[in-house]
Amino acid sequence: MTRPLRIDLPGGLYHVTSRGWERRSIFARDSDREDWLRLLGRVATRSNWNVFSWVLMQNHYHLLVQTPDANLSPGMHDLNSGYASLFNRRHGRCGALFQGRFKAILVERESHASEASRYIHLNPVRAGVVRLPEHYRWSSYPCFRFARFAKTAPSWLDWKTVFAEYSPDHRKARRAYRNFVESGIRSSLPSPTEAAIGGLFLGTASWVEAQRQALAKGPRAPEVPQLRQLKWRPNKEDVLKAILDHFEVDRAALGKARQHRNDARTAAVYLLRRLTDTKVTQLAEDFGGVSSAAICKTLSRAEDRREQDPAWDMLLEEVITKALTLRSRSSDSTSSTTEGEKLNDGVARKLIVKT
Repeated sequence: MTRPLRIDLPGGLYHVTSRGWERRSIFARDSDREDWLRLLGRVATRSNWNVFSWVLMQNHYHLLVQTPDANLSPGMHDLNSGYASLFNRRHGRCGALFQGRFKAILVERESHASEASRYIHLNPVRAGVVRLPEHYRWSSYPCFRFARFAKTAPSWLDWKTVFAEYSPDHRKARRAYRNFVESGIRSSLPSPTEAAIGGLFLGTASWVEAQRQALAKGPRAPEVPQLRQLKWRPNKEDVLKAILDHFEVDRAALGKARQHRNDARTAAVYLLRRLTDTKVTQLAEDFGGVSSAAICKTLSRAEDRREQDPAWDMLLEEVITKALTLRSRSSDSTSSTTEGEKLNDGVARKLIVKT
């Protein structure tokens, strides 16, 4: 029996998200949130995690965590299964609480850690729950914003490491981080899930390629075939050709941003972002010169539709298969193709992560 790819690395930094089943609430009252925090503290301490930021929303939560001992998966299993048991027992329910397994994005610390932390702390603001992040109780942000909260922060919350990136002086660092976070309120920030390359990596292109190659060289696990296939990936032209063939349209149709229900365009934007290294800004330029925010909305709608519409999900799978078939034929006929440019069927499907 196969299982999806999980990247457990020593020293790995992860943006972790876990959602409620069918996007239902996972917290019914404040005592549930307190249970979750206590359990996170136990897991983080036992697993030797460094938790940099967290936020609890009504039907999901976010964590930014570093794992010195390459144990994200077992720790997350303990956290989610333990909390689900507590929640079900307290509220007299049974069955799954979370929608599948957690989603984890490997983050490059030097280039994207602060961005991920800001995104997490601004979740309540973007959701319209509060006007400023410090007004939200169920977040680590008050420990960053106010010295009095930092003094009583749990030992597993490593706010000092985050501050060290701004200044050795905690007062100056607190002010700098506050300004950085508040600057995000005035701008449209892309979701790390949407910005992550292949839905797995958030970082510079060179760092992402290094992670792919390192994982591909690791030991093969029969139950995770994607590990031995991680060297392969389709290129932009393969994806576009597969989409044009499948929808029987020309390239001009992909640039029609205002056309209602342009499924070919939506699929092209979504799969190019998920299967290749094409950036959001480049997609905005390629698909009619729209804004990056418009591309992010297209990505979000495509992802939501994939979870709710089996026919759409199946259609995307068919396009992926075509793209990978084209890539396979191309690599067979071109001897100069490098290993780092290839990505085969198995890993491509898993790079489009669905929770």
